[in-house]
Amino acid sequence: MTKDRGYAWRILGYLWVLGFVAAISRFVISYYQQEITEALTVNRTFISTTWSFNVAVAAICSPLGGWLTDKYGPKKVMVLNALFGVLSMLTVLTVNSPIGFFIGLGILAGLSGIGATTGYVLVSNWFSRHRAKALMILTSSSSLGLAILTPLFVSNRDWLDWMTAFSITFWIGIVSIPLTILIIKDRMEEPTDQALDDTAASSKSQSKPKWNLSIYKEMIANRTVLFVVFALFTCGFSMGTVEMHLMAIHQHAHVEQVMFASSLSLLGLLELVGGMLFAFMLDRISRTLALSFLYFIRVVAFIALFLHFGLSPILFSIIFGASYLGAIPGGMLVAGESLGDRSIGLQIGTLLIFHQAGAVLGSLSGGILFDLTNSYQWLIGLNMVFSAITAVGYYRIYHTASRNKPLTNSLFITD
Repeated sequence: MTKDRGYAWRILGYLWVLGFVAAISRFVISYYQQEITEALTVNRTFISTTWSFNVAVAAICSPLGGWLTDKYGPKKVMVLNALFGVLSMLTVLTVNSPIGFFIGLGILAGLSGIGATTGYVLVSNWFSRHRAKALMILTSSSSLGLAILTPLFVSNRDWLDWMTAFSITFWIGIVSIPLTILIIKDRMEEPTDQALDDTAASSKSQSKPKWNLSIYKEMIANRTVLFVVFALFTCGFSMGTVEMHLMAIHQHAHVEQVMFASSLSLLGLLELVGGMLFAFMLDRISRTLALSFLYFIRVVAFIALFLHFGLSPILFSIIFGASYLGAIPGGMLVAGESLGDRSIGLQIGTLLIFHQAGAVLGSLSGGILFDLTNSYQWLIGLNMVFSAITAVGYYRIYHTASRNKPLTNSLFITD
């Protein structure tokens, strides 16, 4: 097996920085809802709808972006993704109106979902070992960005407003385009063996010509992959709840400002620490068992949030943060083991649709349920139920695999 190379870690570092700065948009649209509604003379339903539309467009673009990544390589798709991001911020900043906000963040930013698979594909191409660890490091970037940005923006709110934040994002996008062209290599070059080069080139060319519909038949016929689809939907629902409504949940519960900011920073930090823990577990023990444990932790986190006692914000951040990053890379690895590495970009892009669909429904249902009940309790309860079903389902997959392999210790994996 080819060893991980120095460039693999350098490319991961660059992808991590891009994810870190992308956390600005994630933070702004949640934290500055009041300021945005006042500046644009809209209500919070408009903000929620714009965010949900963004996620829906990104979901639709994911399989297309995966196919383009398989066909043309991650670099070209990353550049296209950056161009959409720049156009998104430019529209919001120059068309200072509700229609500009919706087109910029709802449509153009959603189109940047075309690059959702590139990081996963690059990690798969460049890492022969430690894939789970590399994927977890990649997904941790946004979490650490949240942890650092939250106190920065809260303490400088008098001048660091939402328009300034989007301006920073715009200029970062401009700079990222030439850097991506210079830094990113699409695939690993074999060092000396020409025969291996020819084999890799032949394999690459066979995956390029057309949209491989047979992979969908395999996914539908595979029970493990179908369950991964549900698990990713559940993860998306939880993320839609947390990213769109967690701040509102704390505000509705009259959480003090210090506790509010501390819990959000703690959430980001625990996402990073928990991500490293689950990266180790996913590389060392049965991935389905690790994922069962992960979703069980989420059940406990949502119970703490549901009860709304004094330390609920802190406990939720600690418990949920520890499980935040493992579900997507873990699910992708489980599905990939069942389907193989053929058309990996298309696989990942298709699976991400269901995660994004969960995020859309988590966002929309939170607003609808709050309007109906003047409470977020039903939303939190749905997250508990979905997470519990997923925890049990992953454990059953693990248990079935263990029973079918009585002569091996199926707790541990060898890949």
